[in-house]
Amino acid sequence: MRIFDLIIVGSGSAGISAAETARERGTRSVAIVDSAKRLGGECPNRGCVPTKALLRSTEILSLARRAGEFGLRIPRADFQLRNIMKRKVRITDALTGGGRIEGVLKRLGVEVIRGTASFVSPGSIAVGNKRYGAKRFIVATGSEAVIPPIPGLQESGYLTSEGIVTLKRLPKSIIIIGGGPIGVESAQILSELGVRVTIVEFAAHLLPREDDDIADIVSSAFQKRGMIVFTATQAVRVEKKNGGRRVVVEIGIEKKRKTLAAEAVLVAIGKRPVITPLKPEKAGIEVDKRGRPKLNEFLQTSNPAVYVAGDAAGQMLFTHVAHEQGILAATNAVGGDTVTSDLRIVPRGTFISPEVGSVGMTETEARAAGVRVGVGSAAYATLGKALVSGETDGLVKIIADMDSGLILGGHVVGAAAAEIVHEIALAMFADVPYATVAKMIHAYPTYAEGIGAAAYNVQAL
Repeated sequence: MRIFDLIIVGSGSAGISAAETARERGTRSVAIVDSAKRLGGECPNRGCVPTKALLRSTEILSLARRAGEFGLRIPRADFQLRNIMKRKVRITDALTGGGRIEGVLKRLGVEVIRGTASFVSPGSIAVGNKRYGAKRFIVATGSEAVIPPIPGLQESGYLTSEGIVTLKRLPKSIIIIGGGPIGVESAQILSELGVRVTIVEFAAHLLPREDDDIADIVSSAFQKRGMIVFTATQAVRVEKKNGGRRVVVEIGIEKKRKTLAAEAVLVAIGKRPVITPLKPEKAGIEVDKRGRPKLNEFLQTSNPAVYVAGDAAGQMLFTHVAHEQGILAATNAVGGDTVTSDLRIVPRGTFISPEVGSVGMTETEARAAGVRVGVGSAAYATLGKALVSGETDGLVKIIADMDSGLILGGHVVGAAAAEIVHEIALAMFADVPYATVAKMIHAYPTYAEGIGAAAYNVQAL
């Protein structure tokens, strides 16, 4: 049995950043284990990058169709799905194709072990018929789509987000079960390509994690574009009929039943950590009822030799969080437990139209926390940049603690939302009061002016 100083299971963002950190800190023998044909994890290969590539193509298509709004004439804006998919492949190839990740790891002096890993003891794993030991392990196995136990779903067949980025033919219509980020981004892509889209969301509004005012604007925009949106609605049965799918739903607290029909069904209710296949019990790793590993502030499991990072940690399932957690886990694994996990301020984006960018508490969450809440907002329609760009659907909203003057959360819906929300995130990170943000001069005409205006408008409620 070969022994390494550190074995990392998974080659996604968390795994790669962990390997880089470990080698930078002088760890002599580091190995990464992964069974995928192409290293790099889900995001660049099957998830966020190919999805954003498709979203960009559909964004350009939408703009071309709106040419008349800008005094232009484009005779016909059209597309070929295979060409959109070819562009997506070129982008993913640029990131992970041609052995690029393998080359990075080779230059770092990290050994790649191909295969599926599982623990056989607290200090060793099996990969195929070989065993490997290590002083420390980092689990960075990512996440997988949650498939709800809806009667008839498995038998009828369904798509997940990974299926969307590899479509060879567009369905005429689709029912999307789940209105979170994955669901609405998939809806945006398919709707712009001419698919009739129906979204079924269990929560009271689309994007349940977002502020109510932000989600309402998204829902209104989607419905204006012809999408059908059901909220406070649960899918209770799926059946295949005449080559299509029928989904029986229950609406509202009255649970009024309705049958929806479409050619295809997409499941997008969320993701969960991939931990069980590793046989964590053999390593003495405790998991909770939802299958998430129990971790301390150092991302360390109940087995002090094993750390978990990225989506596998089951905390915030974002690539940027995975990257930071990989660094943190490796720092602690090879240098002693000195760095704690801090996910208080993590900006996020949902790349639809209108785009969403958020950080920190929503207004509802702030009220529930018992602080004296202040809210300030600014409509995109008041911004010169939005007027000249033709992107007037939008809102900037800032949530503040009126006693301390500090910002508790920032929420933006509209063009470039995921970019400009970082100004709010930085203010929160650096404990800059909302009044200071309001005083700062913002360039004209920019979308970021909305940040200054919203800060200026903060008032106690």
